[in-house]
Amino acid sequence: MKSTAYSAFLVILIALMGILCLPLALLGRDAARATIKIWAKLSLRALKLITGISHRIEGAENIPSEGALIAANHQSMWETIALYALAPRPVIVFKQELTAIPVYGWWAGLAGNIQIDRGGGAKALRAMTRKAKAHTDTGEQIIIFPEGTRAKPGERRTLLPGVAGLYAATGAPCVPVAHDSGRYWRHPGNEKVPGTITLRFLPAIPPGLDRKVFLFELNNRIENARPDLASKVLEHNE
Repeated sequence: MKSTAYSAFLVILIALMGILCLPLALLGRDAARATIKIWAKLSLRALKLITGISHRIEGAENIPSEGALIAANHQSMWETIALYALAPRPVIVFKQELTAIPVYGWWAGLAGNIQIDRGGGAKALRAMTRKAKAHTDTGEQIIIFPEGTRAKPGERRTLLPGVAGLYAATGAPCVPVAHDSGRYWRHPGNEKVPGTITLRFLPAIPPGLDRKVFLFELNNRIENARPDLASKVLEHNE
């Protein structure tokens, strides 16, 4: 019941803000992004009030203030909302298909977020990296989920090479992020379980590393910091 109520709240909030705040979008990308950040913060507050899901942040000092990549594991919609709310000037990499969603898709484009055509091959990847570099060069933070799709808590997935392409092309540092949102915001399905999500921002990986070294370092840091993997190891040992 609470999960359904929250889903309804999100739809209503997107519709109301998306339509009523549309004049703000005429002021440009920064105004559109500020509007989405307000929506994200309201969504997180409502999540706690309606479903009992809160969060704690560890390593907030590692949140980048300049141009950077923010690379996180992916378990639910929660981290797309939370990271957008927390990054100073966020730009998110998202599937092109999402632009077809009324209101949501419009605002995603207005805020300068980067669409990725999964079937576009090398040409689409080159276009994405060019756009990403333009964003990091102006001090924005690119949010990306290098696993490519959502995984269940305790599940490991291989990182897709696209994140290494962005890292090399932008010449920007990469901040790894680990969390356990899937324990409470369940996927697939709509179930939400009361509890506290742990979100960890890790020290940045400096630019300039070899591709293989970077991917290994990113994967290693995220896996070692994921709360759901740590508890799984503990339960196994017990």
